[in-house]
Amino acid sequence: MRECAEASPANASTWEQARMTGRLKGFFQSFAAETRGAVMIVFAAALIPLLVGVGLSVDYSRALTVKQRLGQALDAAALAAGSWPDLTETQIETKVQEFLTANYPSLIEGSPSSFSVTKTDEVISITASSNVDTVFLKLAGINQVDVTSFTEVALKQKKIELVMVLDNTGSMSWSGKIDALRDAATTMVEILKPGSGSAANSEDVKIGLVPFAAAVNIGADKLGSGWLDETAQTPIATEDFQPGTNPLTLYGQITDHNWNGCVRARAAPYDTQDDPPSTGNPNTLWVPYFAPDEPDFYWYSNRYASDNGYGGSYWDYDARQRYAGKYVNLTIGSGSDGPDFNCKTSPLTPLTATKSTILLGINQMIASGNTVIPAGLAWGWRVISPGIPFTEGAAYDDTDVVKAIILLTDGENMVSGGMGTHNRSQYSAYGYARSGHLGATSGWQAEEMLDSKTAQLCTNIKAQGIRLYTITFQLSDGPIKDLMRDCATEPAMYYDSPSNAELETVFEDIAKGLNDLRISK
Repeated sequence: MRECAEASPANASTWEQARMTGRLKGFFQSFAAETRGAVMIVFAAALIPLLVGVGLSVDYSRALTVKQRLGQALDAAALAAGSWPDLTETQIETKVQEFLTANYPSLIEGSPSSFSVTKTDEVISITASSNVDTVFLKLAGINQVDVTSFTEVALKQKKIELVMVLDNTGSMSWSGKIDALRDAATTMVEILKPGSGSAANSEDVKIGLVPFAAAVNIGADKLGSGWLDETAQTPIATEDFQPGTNPLTLYGQITDHNWNGCVRARAAPYDTQDDPPSTGNPNTLWVPYFAPDEPDFYWYSNRYASDNGYGGSYWDYDARQRYAGKYVNLTIGSGSDGPDFNCKTSPLTPLTATKSTILLGINQMIASGNTVIPAGLAWGWRVISPGIPFTEGAAYDDTDVVKAIILLTDGENMVSGGMGTHNRSQYSAYGYARSGHLGATSGWQAEEMLDSKTAQLCTNIKAQGIRLYTITFQLSDGPIKDLMRDCATEPAMYYDSPSNAELETVFEDIAKGLNDLRISK
């Protein structure tokens, strides 16, 4: 039939493609059979430069890695050498070799095959060369790649004073953030104070640490220092209790809780200033932190004692909270509630040259409580300043010292929990919002004022010539990023770390930048 004899256009196209494919396959099979030897020769000739190119890339990458590691090692060695100004070139060369051997054992591949030291009246220069064995380039007759690194350090180096002001609030316990922060801070210390022994504990680099939450723990050993309000002279000390009540006396009545070292913020304007404390002006003293037991109703956050005996009406929340008799022979037990509510942070570490001391402080950091950034930043300033309460810092006009503060947060200022209570907020370094220390008596307004306090502190700190680095950690909130960016000394000194892994890179970058301020070239 005609219908069967005729192919459709689609079938014709398919048949034609199959016929052409068959012809091409036959052609190449015939070509391969007749010219296989020639093709292999051409292929081999092309393969050699291809392999050399790949090998060049791989071996070059390995050599570049060694060069970078060698450069970092030389920078650290040069900084150590700068503290030996009285030694000869030969003696310094021996010291550098000992330093590299002791502190950079990982440089087994790429260890310096030769290095030289040149010393003038002003600088020490170190040049080191290393040979990196190749893997692929041996095919081209290249067995080694030579790398060279050079560094120069001034004999009169600048010293570094660094204080890390680090968010230790409850949200830092999520997703391994507090562990990542410990690791990143440790990496920074290892870069600034490498190795061990006298070099690691050199007075040329001092580091302090201020963990913060809703307040800061300055250390319980500061009782008797003369700058704490231990006799309840200030209105802040008694504002949450019956008249004549001393928070330290209440601690003495509780069976299982002593004052842990946390303090309230000073009254304005001293909360954002570094004015020295004076017994002649009680408002310049710091009040020991005591978060009062709140009324026995579920909508209050910090309930740890019975209100029985307060003597007021059932709904008199203020009388319930102020009643001091409930603390006599009180046993609180463990938990988040208590007089240290929102401030269970580890104590700050004053500026120290001892590497192990700062590493211990980092390892002791724990995550708990709300975020009050100005409380942490203010104490970071006090730790690095030359005046009391902490006096380890050099004078501001000492041009041989670089002062720097790193401020990190993973959240915005927050005290608005408890807004529905008579306190209008949760307790913090600024007490309750209802007390008006922030210029507002509601939680939301108080948080806005905390942002203003943060900005004011940043301005005051930078005015003293202190370098201020700021870091936001896994934050999506726009306003707090803007605040932290504006706080930094310059835009390039603001960092946003979106992940745990990125945080270590940020701390490395800041540490290397600080070291660069000490190295000539």
